[in-house]
Amino acid sequence: GSSPFALWWRVAFVTVARKTARRPYTSTMRGLALALALAARGAAEVTLQALPQIIYGELTDKLRVSGTGFNELGPDPELGFLPPIPKTAYNLTVKSDTLISLGLKKGGKWPSPDDPSSGGQTLYLMSLKKTAADESVLANPIPVATVLATPSVQRGFDKVIYMTGSKKLNINGTGFRTKNMQLVFDPPLVKDTDYLLSTKSGSMMQLTLRTGKKWRSDGSPGPLKLRRINTGAGFLRIDARYGGVTVAEVQVDLGAHGVRVETTAADQKVYQSTPSLKVTGSGFNTTAPSLNTLKWGNSLRGKGINYTITEASSGSLKLELGEGSTWRANPNNLPSPLLLLAVNAGAGLVPVGPTEAKKGRRVATVYEDPSVAAPSKKAMPKLFQSHSHELWVTGTGFARGTTTFVFANGLKANEDYVLTVFNRTHALVTLLDGKTWAPKPGPLEVSKIDTGAGEVGVRYALTSGKDDLNMNVKVADVVSDADDHPSGTTVDRTSSQAIYQRGAIRDLIITGSKLCAADPAEPKEKTVDLVFDTPLVNDKDYEVATVTDTQIRLKRKLRHKWRAEPGPLVLVSLQCGGGADKVTLGGGAGIAVATILGDPTVDANPSRSIYVSMTKRLTIRGSGFSLYSDAQLTLEPTARDDYTVSSVLNSAIVLELKEGKSWVPKGLQGTALPSLRVTQINTGAGVVKLATADAPDGVVVAAVVKDPEGEVCDNSCEFANDGVCDDGSAMGQKHRSSVKEGSEWEDDIYGNYYYG
Repeated sequence: GSSPFALWWRVAFVTVARKTARRPYTSTMRGLALALALAARGAAEVTLQALPQIIYGELTDKLRVSGTGFNELGPDPELGFLPPIPKTAYNLTVKSDTLISLGLKKGGKWPSPDDPSSGGQTLYLMSLKKTAADESVLANPIPVATVLATPSVQRGFDKVIYMTGSKKLNINGTGFRTKNMQLVFDPPLVKDTDYLLSTKSGSMMQLTLRTGKKWRSDGSPGPLKLRRINTGAGFLRIDARYGGVTVAEVQVDLGAHGVRVETTAADQKVYQSTPSLKVTGSGFNTTAPSLNTLKWGNSLRGKGINYTITEASSGSLKLELGEGSTWRANPNNLPSPLLLLAVNAGAGLVPVGPTEAKKGRRVATVYEDPSVAAPSKKAMPKLFQSHSHELWVTGTGFARGTTTFVFANGLKANEDYVLTVFNRTHALVTLLDGKTWAPKPGPLEVSKIDTGAGEVGVRYALTSGKDDLNMNVKVADVVSDADDHPSGTTVDRTSSQAIYQRGAIRDLIITGSKLCAADPAEPKEKTVDLVFDTPLVNDKDYEVATVTDTQIRLKRKLRHKWRAEPGPLVLVSLQCGGGADKVTLGGGAGIAVATILGDPTVDANPSRSIYVSMTKRLTIRGSGFSLYSDAQLTLEPTARDDYTVSSVLNSAIVLELKEGKSWVPKGLQGTALPSLRVTQINTGAGVVKLATADAPDGVVVAAVVKDPEGEVCDNSCEFANDGVCDDGSAMGQKHRSSVKEGSEWEDDIYGNYYYG
């Protein structure tokens, strides 16, 4: 052994031996030598081999310590490690006199490097004792393992390489090493024979195709999958359920039978009945347009059935829509991308995108054909020039965030009015304070509409895109404001005064002129009788705080609401004390003096788990999120620039994580990830803090867990317009047909393409 005692024994033994050569052994000397020999034998019984085992931090289930003399330690020796490992993390078994086995318990892991690119973490055995009270039999620390970060591989569904034309392939992930890297592909590729491997960093390795070789050994286009990886501690299977992780889509080389299509959905926006669209790329057949055949993600068909290719160049195709056809049929799912899966330019069908993922290329974004409906004569709204505050408009194709109206009389959005889209058929036009619907009485008409794909006539949907009915649509009659009361009392329309039903701000201000002017009492002593729609009772729902000639201030009673339901608070009449006349406002229709917003609430959901970066969509549920304006919330610890708000409904806010971002910042990604919390929210009437005594950090809306290693799914529903995944693969064709007939179409897939 190498202990000090053993070293001392060697020195003593040599000294004794030298003296023995000079004089005869005595019995005393023989006894001393025997005692020292026995002591040395006992000290040398336990030895360890300094041969570190290479293991993965999370997936290697056993660590073996080799040496001699382990039986002397008993069945349950005490081991001390650096970095520390709690004894509760493993099961210890003395297998034999030369082997101790440590089995990792469920949920445990060996100490791994904080930085996966660092190479490995050396695990030292610092002490080895028979019992905790004994001295360690080790004189020095012994390295027993090198712990590697468990490698992960990012999927490459959207990465396209050509069979022999692409010379390099970059594979991203974590835990890559410069030495001992071994990969197993499907179809098989042999390192140094088919490709050369170079690890550029712990998160990226580069494969270089050798001359005369192909990325797919079978020569057929399709996915290239990485099935197994070994970074030094043995081969690991990667997502065995799917036969490995797709690191690239291999396509035929560009040339006589090669076609490439560009993703143009962000730039090319069309309505369902837009007469034509363009497909951009390269390698198209220029001999005749009809020699190009396209395969779509929905049921769209060419050759004059749904469309005809009328022009073709090597870089683009022009498609003209057929009579009675649409680019996408189901308006409930729109706007959504138009997906091109494959092109046949005369030498066979060539996938233009990741075929296994069935994503293809998004060549356009399709919006529902828009229109504005004209109310019947009996239902035609009547708007006072300045007293009326809002107008409902119905039609088709309305889209949140992109819809604009062009009024024939020149009303301008965000200058004269604000537009709120509630759904695809209903929108609310709210007149801004101090503005009028029209300079003089007459019809209020809408002449043009743009819901996202360009400005068209308001009867566009009725003409299937021809837009040949260049006619305005009347949506209301504008009439003169009601005459002022003879007393000169007027009330200002202040619908921009937004107040929560039961918010922290309890005051409501009514402004005007000659309000209770004849009342000689002091402002705090004046009385006034107010009639609201919906009804409110003085001294029960509110109290009158002050009354002046130009202002009436009300204070809401605790535990009461300004309105039972969110909406405008309309003052119908007022009557001052002292026998003053009753003043009816707005010709009896009243005047909106405030907009009452629902009290925003956020539902706690701590049991819901999301992946730190693989989950792309998060739906936060609650109430009062949307009426006249979209909600703004503070989500912690996620940085605001790392996600976008894709949808705001009254009961749900849908957030989408940006590419390359995570729900928890890198600096906070430790062993345990913090939960996502909403700490405050503002739906238009001021910030509402959600911290309470029971939840001082806000409302927990999701628990965050680490991304699973090697998974290919991103746990998202990127095409769901309503925030709910209706995965088509989860049902049979018969069920899908019944769902379609019930108008509850799956909106998380493109068109009606069946994935099953």
